[in-house]
Amino acid sequence: MKKIIDYTKYLILPLLVVVVGCSFENQVLLTIDSDKYTIADFRENFPFAPTDDSLKRLEKIDEFINQKLVVKEARERGYEEDPVVMAAFENHRKEVIYRGYYEEKVIDKVKIPDSEIRKVYNQVIDQYHLAQIVVDEESLAQHIHAELKKGVPFDSLLKFSLDTLTENGDIGSFSVKSLPPEIVTQIEKTKEGGTTGVVQFGNYFYILKVIEHKKVDTPKFEEVKENIRNDLMREKILEKGEKFIQEILEKAKIEYNEEGLDALLKPDSLITEEDLSKWVVKKYDTSYVRVRTIRQAVLYQYRQSFIEPKTLIERVLIPDIIYDKAEREHFDKKVKIKRRLSNALSLLLYQKFYSDEVLGKVAVDSMEIVTYYGGHKNEYKDKKFSDVYSNLRSKVREQKIQTLRKNIFEGLREKYNPEINQAVLERLLKEEK
Repeated sequence: MKKIIDYTKYLILPLLVVVVGCSFENQVLLTIDSDKYTIADFRENFPFAPTDDSLKRLEKIDEFINQKLVVKEARERGYEEDPVVMAAFENHRKEVIYRGYYEEKVIDKVKIPDSEIRKVYNQVIDQYHLAQIVVDEESLAQHIHAELKKGVPFDSLLKFSLDTLTENGDIGSFSVKSLPPEIVTQIEKTKEGGTTGVVQFGNYFYILKVIEHKKVDTPKFEEVKENIRNDLMREKILEKGEKFIQEILEKAKIEYNEEGLDALLKPDSLITEEDLSKWVVKKYDTSYVRVRTIRQAVLYQYRQSFIEPKTLIERVLIPDIIYDKAEREHFDKKVKIKRRLSNALSLLLYQKFYSDEVLGKVAVDSMEIVTYYGGHKNEYKDKKFSDVYSNLRSKVREQKIQTLRKNIFEGLREKYNPEINQAVLERLLKEEK
């Protein structure tokens, strides 16, 4: 017996918000010239994992310092005006803003009180041991129910059941939490040894016998409390998120043109100029998206996934509408969004600098590979040089990358002399894992 739940809903952010102490988060961890970076800046890209020991935490902090030194140098060299960085940041900016807006309007508003967690926990430990008779005709189910009311034994009526896999119809024990509501309603009114009325579930009709009803001792509340909280958070975020998206779609007055949708999938041999000029989706009564502007992108995605064009369009349209709404409300002016945008730009500057000054400057020639092979022959016994050439080249390249990285980071530390707030660093390292 399975409960089928449709979770096909829009969820822009598959995440849960962790509330942390703001005072510590805003303390300065690193200073490079006049640039100050807080604990919140560090956590944005280098969060600690539960398995991180002190050494691993120090490595992450060290990498954070290296990244910010590179960002400082990249800015000094004018990388913020680089066309590649500017184009990438525009895309990142949009994503940061619409995700942040969704987070504030949906996720941050979901709160789970302990009383609600306790209620679910009680449903988990409240268990029923059940047997079933299942048929596919309501009239037969009603006949069986009538026989049971007359006192006919449950076991003697199992011959009518479609269930041939279980012994005596015994389907095991279930928590109240795991059962469909329509079944819970029936079994809660039934004493041990008794049978329920007819319960329709899907295309089948069930009559259930309560073999045993009990409260179990495990799991303990504290062991599952956070798991239950997270499950409830996900459910409520899905529900609230679906309502939020439906509201913004209605306000945006989204309208689809079936002729335009059909034209998107026409083969090149049949597509006409008239088809390309048709509009596909309209928003705000004034903004039209036409076939020619999205056809190639939709065709590519459709061939990869066979997802209908309308769904593919909504994947892009919904973030666009959320972004439009956030922009109208000047959401990018909020402190937390400014910090996220700053971190997004910093990461792009780091990546571009690293690509130019490290990856782009590492070259490996054949003699270096031969030399490396000569010094590591014991690692490649019974293997021809040609068979391991690619592996050797990768190892030589990685060695050169690490050497170049080390030299660059050491040079930047000497140039900018970063200052670490030791008190904040010690507290960060001592945080509970």
